[in-house]
Amino acid sequence: MPYWQSNYIEKVEELAKIKQKQDEDKAAARLHSFNAKFVESAPKLEKMDRKKALRSVTAPMKVKPSSAVEHVPVCYPEIVLCVEIYHPRKDHKTQEFLVLGSQKLTELRDNIYCVTDQLMQTAGEYEPSGYFLIEDLFCNDLRDPSAIDYSRPIFDWLKNSEGEALEKWKHIMTGEYNWKEKSLVGDLPVAQLPDFKTTDMHKTRFCDLQFRLGSGYLYCHQGDCKHMVVIRDMRLINPDDVQNHNAYPIRMFQIRNRLHKCSVCGIYRATKVTVDDKWAQKNPCYFCENCYFLLHYKEDRSLLYDEFASYDYYQE
Repeated sequence: MPYWQSNYIEKVEELAKIKQKQDEDKAAARLHSFNAKFVESAPKLEKMDRKKALRSVTAPMKVKPSSAVEHVPVCYPEIVLCVEIYHPRKDHKTQEFLVLGSQKLTELRDNIYCVTDQLMQTAGEYEPSGYFLIEDLFCNDLRDPSAIDYSRPIFDWLKNSEGEALEKWKHIMTGEYNWKEKSLVGDLPVAQLPDFKTTDMHKTRFCDLQFRLGSGYLYCHQGDCKHMVVIRDMRLINPDDVQNHNAYPIRMFQIRNRLHKCSVCGIYRATKVTVDDKWAQKNPCYFCENCYFLLHYKEDRSLLYDEFASYDYYQE
């Protein structure tokens, strides 16, 4: 074998040993780093994957503390529903819950968070009334003696304005189509209005409802604050789920509340909020202390106008 060839083979073997030593060092460093930093977070990642795949709950931070609720075993067979709550004005999800089929609708309602409730409580005008509209069923929350049946005006309107109601229902069912489509298809037949019914929310269980997975339903509270509700998934409960009936509904997702800055300057944190303010850009509109007084008060500290409602706005 020529000298140059043997020398080349020796150099290759030497480089192979160096590469093997580097790989061993990397593996040791990776193992050391894993033991030092990620051993605590690894189970959480596994739980997140399981929640995404099975919609089951194993993360203890999502479950109500055992000291706060009495343990009541889940009775088999039981159904688990994944319910999503959406923002009243923006098209994004704000909360997601796991509920049991045997639970009452009021148990879900009591866990829904909306800032409108806080604003109305601060203003001393909180309304305990509300309803879910699921398919053709109005589920009214009438637990409080002062609660109002929100569905009653709707039934009165359906009775007194049947023609208008049919047109609106046709628009909902068929959607808008342009004049070219109309010239080809013609006027579509007016669909019949659903046979709407009412029931008490606190007497209705999820398993009593007729619904379609993925369809958008309605949750209304505080007069006209409306949220879309979607029942995204339904399955039988399994051993990996929380087995305490009283721990449900379990919050699987909660959007982080963004701190409101002043709608005028966009710099300072809002401390005031106004409703039906004719000079404001939005309704409701958020103000820092300086912008609020500059817009609403004269130099002598008297109001420029009073056609609005103003509230202190506290942010956590």
